[in-house]
Amino acid sequence: MRRLTLSLLIVVVSAVIGLGWGIDQWYNDQDSNPEDASLVAYKTVGRELAILLDQQGVQVEWDDWFAFSTMHPQVIPYREFPLPQNLQKNFENGDALLLESGDQLSLNYYLASQDQVLSLMLPDELRQESNSWLNWLLTFLFYGGVILVVLIWLYPLLRRLSLLRQTAQEFGAGNLQARIASDKNSYINSIELEFNRMAQRIEQLIADNKLLSRGLSHDLRTPLARLRFGLDVLGEAELPALQQQQLAHLNRDLAAMESLVEALLNYARMDQVQIAFAPRELILSEFVRRLQREFYVDQVELGIDDVAENLSVGVDPDYLAMVIHNLVQNALRYGNGIVRVSLVRSDAQLELRVEDNGPGIPPDERQKVLQPFYRSSQLQSSGDNRGHGLGLAVVERIAQWHSASLDLTQSPALGGLQVSLTFQIVAPR
Repeated sequence: MRRLTLSLLIVVVSAVIGLGWGIDQWYNDQDSNPEDASLVAYKTVGRELAILLDQQGVQVEWDDWFAFSTMHPQVIPYREFPLPQNLQKNFENGDALLLESGDQLSLNYYLASQDQVLSLMLPDELRQESNSWLNWLLTFLFYGGVILVVLIWLYPLLRRLSLLRQTAQEFGAGNLQARIASDKNSYINSIELEFNRMAQRIEQLIADNKLLSRGLSHDLRTPLARLRFGLDVLGEAELPALQQQQLAHLNRDLAAMESLVEALLNYARMDQVQIAFAPRELILSEFVRRLQREFYVDQVELGIDDVAENLSVGVDPDYLAMVIHNLVQNALRYGNGIVRVSLVRSDAQLELRVEDNGPGIPPDERQKVLQPFYRSSQLQSSGDNRGHGLGLAVVERIAQWHSASLDLTQSPALGGLQVSLTFQIVAPR
């Protein structure tokens, strides 16, 4: 960043100094060009008047002309007329000195014998014609030049930032091999290198986690299968009642372990099967009705708004079915008997809602339950060991694939949890 700041400072300072010097040289060249005819005439008259006054002095009869002349002539002591050294010599040799002060333009002549200065005010029209357009032009050239130089300097920086943004978006979309080709001459070379190192660490971390979860799950399956076989053999034997009771406890605990291992395998497999994600246009109302009719006809209430009928969204049917099954089964498991699935249209979006009349989830935990293996404090305090905390994590992952928004709120109608998935409506062709 120090290189970037220093480079910007050098560019701005160089542009200001260079353009200022160049415009000053150009102005001096313009100033040396032949003067306007009316200005030459004023200078000639002023020089003749200065010679006359210098020879004869300011007589009393001049007072009326001094008082009423539109040129407002003034005679002032030379000592009260300070000038830079480079102008004094030519001025004292008789050259006219044209000065602009504020909105006034004056011609000044040196009266050598009296050591005084004759000052004549020129008309405003002459000042505007001679200098107004030039002042605007020089101002525009200066600021326009500075802006142009800064834009030229910014172009490679903006190009590298755009490349960094594209690479970050590609990495966030799931391409963990995405890297930015660093350039030693780039202003943000250090940021590019840090991004590549960060991406490499994230890719390695995710790969290690996948390897660990798959390895543990597969390695656990073999001893669990042997345990299951041994318990099945014991179940066929004639055992005392106490041993039968203990065997039943073992079977229950083993079933919970098998379920957890299966859930781990399914969740670890999701990153691998994303390549099979194939969205297509689907009429969501028909799809939801079919699932309700086939699986939850007596368990789930269905509510579809008239304006939500026959609207298509771009989804993968298999993964959408997995989402709906997860949400409905969670609602049936943790609710108090009432589960409602509804479709609501909002402008160009279609919202799928699953709500129940259960205890819900506290607001401060609604984002946490989307993390794998997190179970709400209500379930932990009640001793409810059903589920492994992966259902909503799977839903959140699939929602990301569909670019759908996922919201967890309290159901206004049933009082329990309401899970909302919002999809973009596909315009009819």
